[in-house]
Amino acid sequence: MDVKHTSAGAFAHGHHLASACKGTSLMDILTTMAIASVLFGFGIPGFQSYVANSRLVSSTNLLSRSLALARSEAVKRETPVVICKSQNQQNCTKTGKWRQGWIIFEDRLPDRQRDKNEPLIFAKAALPAPVDLDYAAFRSSNFIAFRATGITKTNGTFTLCYNQDADSARALILSKTGRIRFSRTRADGRPLRCPK
Repeated sequence: MDVKHTSAGAFAHGHHLASACKGTSLMDILTTMAIASVLFGFGIPGFQSYVANSRLVSSTNLLSRSLALARSEAVKRETPVVICKSQNQQNCTKTGKWRQGWIIFEDRLPDRQRDKNEPLIFAKAALPAPVDLDYAAFRSSNFIAFRATGITKTNGTFTLCYNQDADSARALILSKTGRIRFSRTRADGRPLRCPK
């Protein structure tokens, strides 16, 4: 049988080191807290700005894709297609803002209201708070109707803001030809204003 012997001195020395490494001093804790507060002080505002920008970019891209989808479906189906604001993601609404959601549907009648026999192409629920979205147009700001040719009767501007901050505002400008362009100003070049 092979037995290893350890001396009492080696055991005592190892035991002494283990007990000396337990705990932290008050100075260690205060130093750690000071470093953490500096990092959080610089990191949190930058992170909040990152979150705001990410939400605006994703909301703008989603709206742009929705408009492009409505236009392409009108051409593909050879029939009018409407995108309108919607609270219940089933029917168009004339009240409220576009931020509460929208739908895209084939407008067979064409009366710019979704009937039971008109297929729903896409539905979007409300945008994440505090992203705000509204649409200003020459004729109606409640809907956009794309003809089978992909053009629309009206032009207008969608404005997106985060927490009512006009400096972060973005616009999607829709022309009568159905073309969409991004902008940081209104169509006439004036600064954007957040929806009220």
